Amino acid sequence: MHHPSSTEDTGAVTPRSARPGIVLTVVSLGAAIVALDGTVISVANPDIAADLQPTLSGLQWVTNAYLLAIASTLVVFGRAADRYSRKGFWLTGIGLFTFSSLMIALSTSINTLILWRVVQGLAGALIMPAGVGLLRATFSGPALSRALAIWSGCTAIAAAAGPVVAGLLVQIQGWQSVFLINVPIGVLALILGVLHLRDQPGSARSGGLDTLGALLLALAMVSLAWGVLQAEHGHIGADMLLYLGSAVVLGALFVWRQRRAAEPLLDLSVFANRTVPAAALLVVLAFFTLYGTLFFLTLYMQRVQGASAFEAGMQVMPLTAALAVASALVGQLNARVGPRPALLIGMAIVAVSAFGLSQLQVESTYHALWPWLIGMGLGIGMVSVASTDALVSNVRPELSSVAGGLQQTASQMGGVMGTAVLTTLLSTSVAAGLAGELSAREVAPEQAQFVLDRAERVSQGEVPVPEGTDPATVEAIVEAGHTTFVAGMTQAMSVAVVMALIGMVAALLVRRGEHSSEDTVVMH
Repeated sequence: MHHPSSTEDTGAVTPRSARPGIVLTVVSLGAAIVALDGTVISVANPDIAADLQPTLSGLQWVTNAYLLAIASTLVVFGRAADRYSRKGFWLTGIGLFTFSSLMIALSTSINTLILWRVVQGLAGALIMPAGVGLLRATFSGPALSRALAIWSGCTAIAAAAGPVVAGLLVQIQGWQSVFLINVPIGVLALILGVLHLRDQPGSARSGGLDTLGALLLALAMVSLAWGVLQAEHGHIGADMLLYLGSAVVLGALFVWRQRRAAEPLLDLSVFANRTVPAAALLVVLAFFTLYGTLFFLTLYMQRVQGASAFEAGMQVMPLTAALAVASALVGQLNARVGPRPALLIGMAIVAVSAFGLSQLQVESTYHALWPWLIGMGLGIGMVSVASTDALVSNVRPELSSVAGGLQQTASQMGGVMGTAVLTTLLSTSVAAGLAGELSAREVAPEQAQFVLDRAERVSQGEVPVPEGTDPATVEAIVEAGHTTFVAGMTQAMSVAVVMALIGMVAALLVRRGEHSSEDTVVMH
């Protein structure tokens, strides 16, 4: 098939990079390592705990510090990249991400590790939106849809593959290897980026960045994310309401500032196009389900069904493979008919698959699990790719990195919310049902109380048993704990079904993008 050249038919100007395929590869590589480090930590955490001996709160910060740093600065860095230098921001991010990964692996205390995880998160926030801007400056039309499909597909696949990669590396070389693997990948990406990435002519602008707006947005995002994370404690308390209330106030001040600033950080007019907020919501819902599903399934496989970390990672492979297939196919579909069909079909598949996963039992075999993993991978892959395409193609080219920042902010917030909200539901369910399950199995009151005092561990799939307990009672306690955990997982996955149905409604608001980049080429 003949493909138009950079000047044929389209009248586009050839960018300085003569190899758009390499640009796509390099930018996708950067996105992959950022997404990977958001999920590998779930498998590495037990080994980190054994080595560095943190408190439970400290261990949670290993994950939360990374997510908070990314979520609070993505839009700010996206706007700055559009204004100054997308290539410069991307290269700085890759360099900082590589160095911080090395420092994390060399950490000998939990506080040092958390500090470098914050730096790593900030580096990820530099990489992701600038990468979208670089793609928008390199591709146009159907080729842009395909490029965004590959980029967003790599992001989702890497996130889904995190447990697989971590399980293998931790088993062979320890938790440090989960971060050391980023070093050679980062160095390779940095070299290729220096050689092949080019800023779109005229992307740098005069004028300053809205510093006050940036501060208000960052504080609003931190407050929102931290408020949602308080839900992991299993109840709605004063701290949670304070953080969420602060997020609302700071968000309102940010909007007020943007409407009055001479050089606003975020052009609020982009939200006048209903596709932009709808697509952002779809990204939130897709990653809400992806992160929540991975969190529960990893615990279910390892704690309830007795799989090793590596075995659990391998059992998630159907989801990862399905994501790859969906990413490859949806780009072509978007280019032909727009993103709405893929979003509707994808969310419908996610709803059915989440319902299937909600029916798992303690004694379920892998045959009852893998079909729903494939469905979940296909559905989330379709939604992730199509929503990214809808979001980026519905803003002006000069705001493409801002759109990338919105997409990544939505994905990170979706991940934070998915894990926190579904964990709260599971913890509440365990707290409500554990006593009844123990009583039904005639566990002695003092032994039952021992387990009830440690219900938080049951919410993680682990069942504590008093020392000296006879084998029959041990079996009864473990059975009660696992039954309660699976019942909580059923409730949590039922909420994921509802989220997917809401996503189907949001998909009806999405339309094909109207903007195309001027200084672009079509991929050969």
